[in-house]
Amino acid sequence: MSRQTVSNVLNGSGRVGEAAKARVRDAVAALGYQPHHGARSLRSRRTRQIAYVMPRVQLLPDNYIMQQFLQALAAASARRSYSMVIAVPDGDPREEIRRLMASRSVDAFLLSELQPADPRVVMLAEAGMPFACFGRTGPSLPQHWVDIDNREATAAAVEHVLSRGFDRVAFLGYRSGNHWDAERVAGFKAGLTQSGLAAGQADMLLVDDASARRKVRSLLAPARPAARPDAIVTSSDRLAAVVYGVAAELRLRIGYDLAVTGFDGSVAAGLMHPQLTSVAIPVDDIAQRVVARALRQIDHGPDQRPGEVVPAALRLGESTGAQQRAKMSLDAQLARGSSSGAPAVRRVTIADVAADAGVGVGTVSRVINGSEQVRAATLHAVLDSIDRLGYRPSHAAAALVRGTPRTVAVMVAYLTRPSTVVRVASALAVLEEQGYDTIVCNVDGPLERDRHLEALLPTHRADGVLAICLPFSREQLGQFSRAGVALVTVDAANPGVPQTIIDDVLGGRLATEHLIGLGHRRIGFVGDRTFSKPPAGLGFTSSALRLRGYKQALAAAGIEAEAGLIQRGPHDAASAAEHAAELLKSADPPSAIFATSDTQAIGVLAAADRLGVPVPGQLSVVGFDDIDSAAFLGLSTIRQPLERSGAEGARRLCSLLRGERVHPLRQELPIELIPRASSAMVGRAE
Repeated sequence: MSRQTVSNVLNGSGRVGEAAKARVRDAVAALGYQPHHGARSLRSRRTRQIAYVMPRVQLLPDNYIMQQFLQALAAASARRSYSMVIAVPDGDPREEIRRLMASRSVDAFLLSELQPADPRVVMLAEAGMPFACFGRTGPSLPQHWVDIDNREATAAAVEHVLSRGFDRVAFLGYRSGNHWDAERVAGFKAGLTQSGLAAGQADMLLVDDASARRKVRSLLAPARPAARPDAIVTSSDRLAAVVYGVAAELRLRIGYDLAVTGFDGSVAAGLMHPQLTSVAIPVDDIAQRVVARALRQIDHGPDQRPGEVVPAALRLGESTGAQQRAKMSLDAQLARGSSSGAPAVRRVTIADVAADAGVGVGTVSRVINGSEQVRAATLHAVLDSIDRLGYRPSHAAAALVRGTPRTVAVMVAYLTRPSTVVRVASALAVLEEQGYDTIVCNVDGPLERDRHLEALLPTHRADGVLAICLPFSREQLGQFSRAGVALVTVDAANPGVPQTIIDDVLGGRLATEHLIGLGHRRIGFVGDRTFSKPPAGLGFTSSALRLRGYKQALAAAGIEAEAGLIQRGPHDAASAAEHAAELLKSADPPSAIFATSDTQAIGVLAAADRLGVPVPGQLSVVGFDDIDSAAFLGLSTIRQPLERSGAEGARRLCSLLRGERVHPLRQELPIELIPRASSAMVGRAE
């Protein structure tokens, strides 16, 4: 039959009999034919591609909520049989929009982080181009937007903490020109006013990242306990994390001495301990609505409907206390001082416990250390005093009562990285199932790691530690041994410690061999910078090991590893995009790039798109991890079992805490190559 008949069947047009349709479909299935969307859409002039013009700030590793939104957009587009083109402009985004419109390579645009008179919206409206936005446009512009009510959501957070019995509420937000930050400030004031409180008398801190910790510490410092707020409503989960860190330093208990609320509701917020009460932005729902509004314009022309406001509910955690605020403990009374207002900040000591129980200090010490030379009646009297006074280490005392340790700390490097979140979430699920309380300690640098060790080990705050992506020095490993705290690690090799790992060298080799097998000879590498060994640095080795595998594969194929093709820097998509751009702008650019994480590979894809380098036609890209975004973006990658590794680490730690032998000490999980659309034979045309 003719080409036209085949085209009519594929596009659902023209008059074609059922028998002919069946023959065409059978032939398509037998040959594995995949029609090109551009060719398929010549009559309709559609490409079945949508462009997301993404602000560069969304590539930063700590902007987790907008990275979730990116994943949600990709999924929503795929469900409607559209591909998403990601554009990350270096300068004026209108230049990128103008280029995409001129090339007719997309059917519509998606935008986020809008301002009322956003110039991107003005350009698209004047061009009559379909678009939809996360964030409101000004009244004189088309209302193709979906948003939340930032003011109402923040007011609800204020009303919630007041209903829990906290009455000195402060606000912590960002100093910026963004309208959503201004709306959250207005919402805080409205929440106080609606509850009959004077908004002008409340502490309001507007900060930037550099000043946040210092200003929060000044607000909560012991020098002003009588004036210290007992609740802080923040404008982001990231700022809430800052409050958590300062509160830990000042020994303020979240949910008791200090209530905290966040705003975003990202996955990372649910992993904070105690779990954060936060306004949850429904990114999946918003993404689906934004995509639907854009496609409606493609199918039906201009959209005259008003913008849509999606509810953002307050997701309750433990950071705002119980239903009604519990009776103040001795710790809190000491912190606030007597009724005369005289402050008396003092921790409960072992002597306080001894006096309360009517025994000697030595008897209390024997109870805490599990000595059998204590009568049952005395044991229970001491444990009652420990629990009533809130003496620390309370976890050890509780463990004696129950006969088994019940608290585990998860120490994790860079909690907000997508691969890390998967590991932590799976570990927490296992620990919860086994009945353990969990403390999550985020580590962004050596000082923070050391601070957590000092807080956890000498005081025995946790009976076991699951360390994710954190190697330790021999001295640090000795600290765990001397403290009697069980340790298991994931994605880090530590001598003599149960560890769940993968073969990173093999992973680098598999990725590079895949590209070599496709005919590529000039293969670039984008990975992490070198880290100092602990205790001076965090000692990450995965990227360096994957680089070793890359070099081994090249050598085995008789290809020289060129220093100019190897780029290393910070672990984030923005830096990876810069390094990839350097490679692609060189006189002899690579035809393929191996990035040592999917996050960095996404940066490589963004750089290629910005420079007009087609993937995989002119550049093949392979990542590492297989995070959720990889499948949506068609990214070839090395899959490592992220979920399983976190769960296995937690199970092995539980076994140690039950006194069982863990075998084998070194557990190596399998990895595999997942080829997708981002890699192809060298020189393959689009």
